[in-house]
Amino acid sequence: MGSEKLSDLLLIFRAVVDADSFSAAGRELNMSPAWVAKQVTRLEAILDSALLIRSTRSLRLTDAGQECYRTAGNVADELTALKNKIHSDAKLVSGTVRINVPSIVAIDILAPHLAAFQVKYPKLSLDVVVSERFVDVLNEDVDIVFRAVRSLSDSTAIVRQVADLPRILCASTDYLRTAPPIDTLADVQAHKALMFSGLQKPMMWFLRQGENEGWAEPQIALQANNSFVLKRAAVDGAGLAFLPKVIVEAELRTGQLIHLNQFEDAAPLTLFLLRAPQRHLPIRVQTAWNYFARLGK
Repeated sequence: MGSEKLSDLLLIFRAVVDADSFSAAGRELNMSPAWVAKQVTRLEAILDSALLIRSTRSLRLTDAGQECYRTAGNVADELTALKNKIHSDAKLVSGTVRINVPSIVAIDILAPHLAAFQVKYPKLSLDVVVSERFVDVLNEDVDIVFRAVRSLSDSTAIVRQVADLPRILCASTDYLRTAPPIDTLADVQAHKALMFSGLQKPMMWFLRQGENEGWAEPQIALQANNSFVLKRAAVDGAGLAFLPKVIVEAELRTGQLIHLNQFEDAAPLTLFLLRAPQRHLPIRVQTAWNYFARLGK
């Protein structure tokens, strides 16, 4: 474990002891009590010693906990000060930042900026995991999560809105040549749909046509939790697809896909960055957070 992570754990442990509860420490640090408790457990595992005796009413320090508390403040403060001094120059920022990102963001939004990031921060490494599953930034070993959703549920995570991700209704010329007419929202119902299954139900599309908007429930011919699978199926003529515009722009230019622009996305996706709340955010994470928060600018 890096010193910056150990520093974070020591700061959390000190806050828990000072507040005499996980809940009070969580309020002070702007973290959930469960997250605070998990970090103390991680510190105990690293030190291979029980630091606290937990009861329903109070917390009591073990001998090892008393020793840890005596040194935690000085060690944490000195590490933080040293880290900030060393990393004041961008080219000296070092460490690894763990990032989780969905495929629609990874390839067409994140990837084009990775080389420039490396040039600007040559000692800072990125560990990028591309995944369609929901990642809990508060309870998993990740520093920054990119999330593309209609809206975020209530969360104690730190959130930054990055960009809008409108979707478009599209299909291949071959499909449209033989499929039923598609002039109104009602017409969509009769078509084969290539449906993204990674979002919340219902498995329908919320579309707008002029002043009218409503849910369209086409016949699902294929569902997948990966938009690039659906894009390939759409190019091959398998049906209508409702995909983020950013991933089909090349196919629109070449004519492999046709944008049915009489319909609009009535509930566009939004791209957010999320991270766990930390009172003393490691500069490696802060640096990457600030850089990637500007992707939509």
